[in-house]
Amino acid sequence: MRAKNIISEVIVFILILVWAFTFASKIFDFDTFNRQIKGAYILSLGGSILPYALQAIHLGLIIMLLNKKWKKIGLLTSFCILTLYTGYLVYILKFAPSIPCSCIAVLRGMNWNDQLYFNFGVMAINIIGLVAFFSQRRTPHSGIQTT
Repeated sequence: MRAKNIISEVIVFILILVWAFTFASKIFDFDTFNRQIKGAYILSLGGSILPYALQAIHLGLIIMLLNKKWKKIGLLTSFCILTLYTGYLVYILKFAPSIPCSCIAVLRGMNWNDQLYFNFGVMAINIIGLVAFFSQRRTPHSGIQTT
C-alpha cells in the first residue's frame, strides 16, 4: 500500500471516529441535545426537525466514509459540514448578542473557542485526506470487453 493510500485511510478512520462519536454522544443524550438546539441562537429557526436532521447528516457521513464507493463524496461532504459548523461558531463568537448552549461541542466541557480550534484541526485533517485521496493513482480498467 502506498503512503498516500495509508494517509488517506488513516484520515478517513479519524473522521469516522469524530463523526461517530459526535453522533453517539448526541443520541445518548438526545433530550438535552434537542432542548439545546431549540434554545440556541439561529438554530432554533430550524424548528423541531433540526436535531433529527443533524443526526441523519452525521449518520450519513459515517456511512459514506465507510463505503469505498462513497469515500470521495464522504470526504467532500465532511469538509462542507465542518465548514458550516465552523462558520456558525465564528458567527456566534464574533457577532451574536450572546453565546448560547454548548450543544455543538464534540466533547463535554469544551467551550466555544475550544470547539473552534478543534474544528480547524479536523478541517485540516479533512483537507489532507482530500489531497491524499485525489492524488492517488487509480488503476485503469483492463480494457477487455466481454459480450
